[in-house]
Amino acid sequence: MTIWALNPQARLEVRRTGREGHPLLVVDNLLAAPDALVELAAQAPFAPPQGTRYPGLNAPLPEAYLHAVTRPLRPMLQKEFGIRADNDLNLWGFFALATQGPHSLAPIQTIPHQDSSDPMQLALVHYLCAETMGGTGFFRHRATGFEGVDAGRRPDYARIAAAELAQSGGSGGHVRADTPRYEMTDSVDPAFNRLIVYRSHVLHAGLLDGIALSPDPRAGRLTANSFLSPKR
Repeated sequence: MTIWALNPQARLEVRRTGREGHPLLVVDNLLAAPDALVELAAQAPFAPPQGTRYPGLNAPLPEAYLHAVTRPLRPMLQKEFGIRADNDLNLWGFFALATQGPHSLAPIQTIPHQDSSDPMQLALVHYLCAETMGGTGFFRHRATGFEGVDAGRRPDYARIAAAELAQSGGSGGHVRADTPRYEMTDSVDPAFNRLIVYRSHVLHAGLLDGIALSPDPRAGRLTANSFLSPKR
């Protein structure tokens, strides 16, 4: 058995989030030996991310992991997200450790976010931490009603959200279910070796409020965060 072997007892659930009905895949017991992946992360060189606002530390995620996880998901990616079987994929990702406390966040980090305005880019979050470490919430922006923010919606959303942040001063701390000006439409609790897949243009956030964050991969909120999109 390799470190990338999938668990034959893995369980898949398909959900729809919010009024817009964006697909959400939840896969429990993904890997056959998830502890080995945690140990690999424990040896990885974590550092503050470059070019993103992830609230913590990142480390390289092996390319072999990306292929091992996405390959068996291809039928569901086609059915639920429209990723064709003959699409070549761009794949990238990183180990992630959430470490920033509420008082060290930039204003933009205190509200839900999108990773991309491209609905065909998918995000995968693989929880490698305890169930007490905070899950992921999905949100609707109350002023616009937007849940997914694509390129057409982006100018209006960015303008209104920026004005709201300026008015509030961005002092809200970590995103919560009751974060002002947003409504949480769905959430996924963390569970060790659980994977979730969603469109990365959907407004979302890690639910870190009140969590005892740690820079130790064996004790902190460790996830493997991956992204895929069809090659143009």
